[in-house]
Amino acid sequence: MPVEVIQEEKYRFAATVRQHRVIIDQSIEGGGTDQGMDPVELFVSAMAGCVAYYAVHYMVRHGIATEGFRVTADWEMQEKPYRVGRVAIRLDLPPGFPQGSRKQLLAVCRGCTIHHTLSHPPVVAYTVQES
Repeated sequence: MPVEVIQEEKYRFAATVRQHRVIIDQSIEGGGTDQGMDPVELFVSAMAGCVAYYAVHYMVRHGIATEGFRVTADWEMQEKPYRVGRVAIRLDLPPGFPQGSRKQLLAVCRGCTIHHTLSHPPVVAYTVQES
C-alpha cells in the first residue's frame, strides 16, 4: 500500500494514504511551522496507537469495558546512530479491569504489528528517479 509524502512548505509535508491525510512538520525551533507532529513523534504515536488498538480489541472480545482506557508512550533519543533508543509504553486500564487478565493483555499488546516490525525489521529499499 503506497504512502505519498509531498512537501508543502520548507519542512512541512502532507502524507497521504488511502483517503487520509496527515501533516508532518518540525517544531518552530526546528525550522518548521509546528502544524503537525514531527516524524519521530508520528512514529512513536503509531506504536502507541497500534498497542491501543490491540488492547481495545482484546477487551471488546472478552467483554471488558474500555471506557477510561489510555495508552501513553514516552521515548528517549540515542546517538551513534541518532535514533529512538527507548520507548516506554504505559497502559492505563479502565476501572474494574480483571486482575487475572493483565498478563494476557500485555502479551497481546507485545504482539502488535508495530512491535513485531521493530523486533523483525523490514528490508528497506531506496530508489531515486526524476519527476
